[in-house]
Amino acid sequence: MKKKIIGAMMAALLMGSAAQAEFPDKAIRIVVPFAAGGGVDTLARPFAKELGEILGQSIVVENKASNTGQIGAIDVARSAADGYTLLLSSAAFGTTPAFYPQVPYDPIKDFSPVMIMAAAPQVLVASNKFKAESLQDVLAQAKQSDKINFALSASTGIQALATAMLAKQGGVDFTKIPYKGAGAAFVDLISGEVDLMIDNPASSLVHVRSGKLRLLATTGAQRMSILPDVPTVAETLPGFEARNWFVLAAPAGTPPAVIDKLNAASRTALNTPAMKELLARDGVDLVANSPTQASEFLQAEAKKWGDLVKESNLQVQ
Repeated sequence: MKKKIIGAMMAALLMGSAAQAEFPDKAIRIVVPFAAGGGVDTLARPFAKELGEILGQSIVVENKASNTGQIGAIDVARSAADGYTLLLSSAAFGTTPAFYPQVPYDPIKDFSPVMIMAAAPQVLVASNKFKAESLQDVLAQAKQSDKINFALSASTGIQALATAMLAKQGGVDFTKIPYKGAGAAFVDLISGEVDLMIDNPASSLVHVRSGKLRLLATTGAQRMSILPDVPTVAETLPGFEARNWFVLAAPAGTPPAVIDKLNAASRTALNTPAMKELLARDGVDLVANSPTQASEFLQAEAKKWGDLVKESNLQVQ
């Protein structure tokens, strides 16, 4: 009887190993928790094409849009932990719970990260009507007046958090004006109704290159390769860093062998000429780290921004 039980257990283990070795044997669904055509979506679709060719399976991108990315994240967290449903999200994935304590998912406990795919410094842009030539000018004016207006394209995004961190580290206050999206914010920034905004390079540089806005600083630890003459905020406020990032994650409990296979295939996909060109064009840095490194990064980012939300008493507007 013992021999039969042991034999059955061995067979089950072998079958499980074979099943993992064959992954994937059907289509994979990547959930993007934001609207089609947005920054995450424009990364997800070409990435899915490259990843599908590498894995030899169809990769279906499905948008489950909400302002904070909660709907899509919840969907993936509740899916089977088999590698066939993945989440591709932005920094909002890690920062949303700080603003919404009752959000029904934990970015650390409820997911197995595949990798941090890429990260993008943000840019500080100014209206042409705002009289400041540098970040130092902005901080000097803010210390003399409380009338400097900052547009917020979303009150809980990395741009809003970067704005709050800038005020905190600079020892100043800004008047923050929330918008429902970057489009409306840019209209008022260009017209001079608001003075400044921190936003992503892809959308901001269009207006900078056309002469409608001025570029004052970037928010990464180092200067951006596509903007080598533009100083970082950290050159004025040491230690400052605020980047949007893109994470690929599976539900918690996904087998490590599946995570490792997805990680290796994703790294190959991101290093294809098409993806490298796309990232470079938008000023996005390739990261493509390991699952362990991604997990450590997520924990650090959640703590960093969660602490800022509490210390600065930031609220959803």
